[in-house]
Amino acid sequence: MDILEKERIVKRNIIEIFKENFSNPITEKKILTTIPEEKFKEYRPYYESIMDIFLLESEQEKNIMGSVHTTIKKVAILWNISQHSFYPWEEQVI
Repeated sequence: MDILEKERIVKRNIIEIFKENFSNPITEKKILTTIPEEKFKEYRPYYESIMDIFLLESEQEKNIMGSVHTTIKKVAILWNISQHSFYPWEEQVI
């Protein structure tokens, strides 16, 4: 999977995570320029959700902080997809 495809997947998921965590009625364009740690008091669950979904280590949190757009780019680079992993939006069937 190329980086543009990964960014598209990451963007869709992070926008949803943002909406769930902050329930702020702003447009997607505004969301992309928002810096959660400057705008919201309780921003930690937002980053924790991102790290959980994209299987990132907790020490990566400082690397993905910043505007939502920057976070998308950084997560797309850090997110490793192996042939044995599943996509975050797919439900695993056991």
